[in-house]
Amino acid sequence: MKRIFSILICLVSVISYSQEKGSIAGKITDKETGDQPLPFANVTIKNTSKGTTSDFDGLYEINTIDPGTYTVVFSFVGYETLEVPNVKVVANKVTEVNTGLGASAAALDEVMITTVARRDSETALLLDQKDALEIKTAIGAQELARKGVSNAEGALTKISGVSKQEGEKNVFVRGLGDRYNFTSLNGLPLPSDDPEYKNIALDFFSSDIINSVGVNKTFNASNYGDVAGALINITSKELYKKSILQIGLETGFNSRAVNQNFKLPQGASWFGTGMKKGVAPINSLENYNFSNSYNPDQSQKNPINSGISLQAGRKLDFENGNTLKGLLIGSVANNYVYQEGNTKQINAQGLPLRDLDFKKYYYNVSQILMGNISYGHQYGSISYNSLFLHNNSQNLGEYAGQSANISEEVGDSAYILRQQINDNVTFVNQILSNFEVNDRFEVNLDLAYNTTRSDEPDRRQNTFVNDGTNYRTAVGTPAYNHRFFSKLKDDEIAGNLKFDYQFGGESADESKGVLSFGANYRKNERRFDFIQFNHDFGSPINIDLSNIDGVFNQQNLDDNVFRLVTSNGFGADFNPLAPFFYEGDKTIYAGFASASYNFTENFSANLGLRYENLDQWVNWNTNLSSSAFSRNVDPAQLKENYLLPSFNLKYNLSEDGILRLAGSKSYIFPQFKEVAPFVYEDVNFASFGNPQLTPSDVYNIDVKYEYYFSSSELVSLTGFYKEIIDPISRIEVNSAANQLSYINSGDKATIAGVELELRKDIFNVEENENNSFSQNLSFGINASYLYSHQDLKDPSTNFTNKEDKLQGASPFLLNTDLTFNYKKNNFEITPSLVLNYFSDRIYSLGVQQKGNIMETGIPTLDFVLQSKLTESLGISIKARNLIDPNFELTQENIEGEETVINTFKKGRIFSLGINYNF
Repeated sequence: MKRIFSILICLVSVISYSQEKGSIAGKITDKETGDQPLPFANVTIKNTSKGTTSDFDGLYEINTIDPGTYTVVFSFVGYETLEVPNVKVVANKVTEVNTGLGASAAALDEVMITTVARRDSETALLLDQKDALEIKTAIGAQELARKGVSNAEGALTKISGVSKQEGEKNVFVRGLGDRYNFTSLNGLPLPSDDPEYKNIALDFFSSDIINSVGVNKTFNASNYGDVAGALINITSKELYKKSILQIGLETGFNSRAVNQNFKLPQGASWFGTGMKKGVAPINSLENYNFSNSYNPDQSQKNPINSGISLQAGRKLDFENGNTLKGLLIGSVANNYVYQEGNTKQINAQGLPLRDLDFKKYYYNVSQILMGNISYGHQYGSISYNSLFLHNNSQNLGEYAGQSANISEEVGDSAYILRQQINDNVTFVNQILSNFEVNDRFEVNLDLAYNTTRSDEPDRRQNTFVNDGTNYRTAVGTPAYNHRFFSKLKDDEIAGNLKFDYQFGGESADESKGVLSFGANYRKNERRFDFIQFNHDFGSPINIDLSNIDGVFNQQNLDDNVFRLVTSNGFGADFNPLAPFFYEGDKTIYAGFASASYNFTENFSANLGLRYENLDQWVNWNTNLSSSAFSRNVDPAQLKENYLLPSFNLKYNLSEDGILRLAGSKSYIFPQFKEVAPFVYEDVNFASFGNPQLTPSDVYNIDVKYEYYFSSSELVSLTGFYKEIIDPISRIEVNSAANQLSYINSGDKATIAGVELELRKDIFNVEENENNSFSQNLSFGINASYLYSHQDLKDPSTNFTNKEDKLQGASPFLLNTDLTFNYKKNNFEITPSLVLNYFSDRIYSLGVQQKGNIMETGIPTLDFVLQSKLTESLGISIKARNLIDPNFELTQENIEGEETVINTFKKGRIFSLGINYNF
């Protein structure tokens, strides 16, 4: 820790001032040839040395211009020169100047000037944050590149109050995990890819397709109400230039994986394809004709990470001022991870029930294809977005040591082999439209149709006993050796309709307020089917680990060495091959209205009210119970009507100082999986749902002060308080087995905290127009302190403590970075040092006199170097997780003695990337 704080002291030593650049771009046409493109025309900025010429399509662009007002000069041999005055350049925006040249002088009213915000830049997003009435934060593509962030999940962990818990999918916002957050793409909801989780995996969204990632930690009337932590909105990439054609290549390695002889499950290719999917792979328990071998695949000898991406886009300008833009982005990326460590389970006295050393091999490969086509016209715009995500994860774990009920004889040890493949395909289709009826009235209509298909084809788990010489199959429980097949199908339709009317003032530009009203619709249908084939051995059988298929085969099934048993049994009176399932249907009808008004030049307010009608129905037939075929069990159905008020107040204390206050009511609804009672098993735990769950009501209040030193610098301080009535928690079930479930853990939970953010420049040397030189050193830090408390009153759970903190809530979070930027002519280099730290937090609440399972706080340090060698060629060098700390889970026994129950290292990750713009 001394090292970390020494770094921080150096980072915060001094501060100064800076300003980012804008650009001018457009199209020049030839008036003598019917407005055909005019190539090789000269474009200069008067009284400067900046200029360029148009290309074969009449397109031009001048970059890195200081914000200000300029005169742009257009000329061509034999044509009249045109001077366009009062062209305003704004930091991190593109000012478009389109005109035609001819033999006679052009009239200035024939020149079309528009300014487009660069919503991927740090400055543009900061200005948007400053101007907004509501409290919001966003991180854009420019900042993602500077900090070496590869996906949306990594982006969020750079925002104050947001952290990632090891072993948990997605992020925690202000101590609240996946259940309490809501994820959308371009303002439209996204389906989940995993039956265990509410939200889609954020690491599926590569930075290649991200324009920005926004986080609204306060609820507003136009948003869906099923949120308590944050609304996370991913904005897909846009085309800002006239055209783009870019290719990127990346390669690298994990320091702990690169020297390993990798072992992975058989059944999937290097591209993550080739699997035989489905939940009924055999037609009889007498036939052992499974497609995949139990023997691991050891053919991947060179675990090198790699990636390739391609971006292509073009913008067309029409004579009437309309535009047509198209953008296509595709990428393929893979990575390898190796972990080596130890995992334990202990009883209340601290004695190990399980003590296993493990080796885990992970391989992930993904393919992304995103297309966008947008048509802009005088009344607004309409666009179609399509996103295809394929993510394939393959992992193999070897566990060896002592385990209760498996290695109980003296001299015996347990060996567990788990092989798993998860294949996810998400297809998102969106139509986004905006219409300006007049200068005061605007309509937005957005529609989405999304599908998710998630398969776990042929998860294989073996449990063997080693007597020091030989390995033999474990007996007593057929599930010790099993094959598991599952398939998730999730379809969703969503729509947003919003009307905005500006009122007050003599014109729209002078309006005093905005009245907004509209409606939302969302229908989500899910079906999850699964079947598990257990191997019931009558007596232990010796086995060769290099040839597991030598025991698990048709011959031994025919010879009654083992029999196949599903959770439905094996008899002839029913179909043992019929898969278990749960199915869910959720429909939301919502209406909302809000009014924003500028009471004075400095004081603005927004009041909103949202109504939601929600109907959720879950039906199941699982290995625990059935609502589908039992008269004694009813389907889980929840019907609720919500009125959700919200308010946002903004007061400008000065031109650069802002005070904000926000409050709202929202709710949290149990998810399909949380109410469907089926058991999902891992090596160290099993989980199942609880049909008795009830929704939670959430009350939120935020107060925030912001001061903007410049368009790229600020300091802010936020205080917040949340109260959750009937909170839903994941808990360890009060039983001999290590099982997890979900309950309404108490009457209420409270969360309070403060967040501090600072963005400042240490020094800045302004660009010299003659030699195009600049250098800048900037510093950023955000930190948060969190207090959380919940009552633990469920008597059936036997909580160790009567009250506790929230699971996943880190009392202290810190993110900080130091960035240097150097430019000279077409050369640019930007090295960054990025540090993250979270303090100890609860991984799982303690039961049966055992203490909480705690995740030990750790720092992570990354170094990222981005460089532009020429106008077209750039490189990036990344060194992540440089400290390579131990990831540890600990647990106290009844005497207060602490035991490390899980420990491993992730390894350092090094990569080199090259991109080229044609």
